[in-house]
Order: sequence, then structure tokens, then C-alpha cells
Amino acid sequence: MPANQFFKNLTVIAIAAALVGCATGPAFKSPETAPADRAQLYVYRPLVLAGGGVAHKVTIDGKAETLSLPNASWQRVVLAPGAHTVSIKDYFNLMPCGGLGIELAPGQTAYIANVVKTTPGLGALYVSCGVITKPEDQALKDMAGLSGAQ
Repeated sequence: MPANQFFKNLTVIAIAAALVGCATGPAFKSPETAPADRAQLYVYRPLVLAGGGVAHKVTIDGKAETLSLPNASWQRVVLAPGAHTVSIKDYFNLMPCGGLGIELAPGQTAYIANVVKTTPGLGALYVSCGVITKPEDQALKDMAGLSGAQ
């Protein structure tokens, strides 16, 4: 195979791999009003190139069903008020992002970001991720333009 064709094929494969982790739902505009007797949680993942082709899995309160969180996406979850635990892992469980506990009041809206970081070191680029709560003003800026995860 000529070198030129090889690089064309490699480019097509790289683009396809990057799109696998992309969200396709509606763009985030503004939060919905939380039901008065429930709480809502927005979990989002800002656009980051490193690890971008792999969706992350969000688990709430250790339940078997998980939410998918592709790169540059968000999910809204309506929950009972009270204490909850949110854990996030990459799809292959190679990079656990950790988890956190959050206390939600009736009618409350809270925001959790799945942040992916790159750190250079000893000739390599290390990728890690974390789970953090964000104040509403910062979360709304971060979420502008993100697509809803399906």
C-alpha cells in the first residue's frame, strides 16, 4: 500500500474513533426546574481531547444501571432528596475517576463535572480524571454547547 493511501486510511480511522465518544443529543441551553418534592443532578463532561473517544460510565448510589457520558456531553437525573453517591469510570475501567457524596434537598439542582486532566511526565503524557461539584454559575458556563448524552 502506498504511503499516501496508508495515511488517508489512518485519518479515516482516527476520525471514526473520535466520533464514537461523541454525544448526539440536544445542546444544553438551561436547566429545567427541579420538581418541588425531588432533586435534580446534572452530570457533565467538558470537551477534552485526551480520552475523548471513550464514553465514561456514571453510577449513582451503586446501582447496576449506569449513565453513559461521552466527551462534551451532559445528563440530567431526577433523584429523591437525601444523600447520594456518584461514581464515574471510563468505559474500559482503566481510569477510575473516583466518586463523591452529595446531599440534595427537595427542589434543589446540583452540578457535577467529570474532569479529565493530562499531566506530562518523564517522556509520557498521563491522563487522569476526577469528579467534582461545581457552583451553578460555573457549571452553566461549562455546559454551554454540550450535547445531551443518550
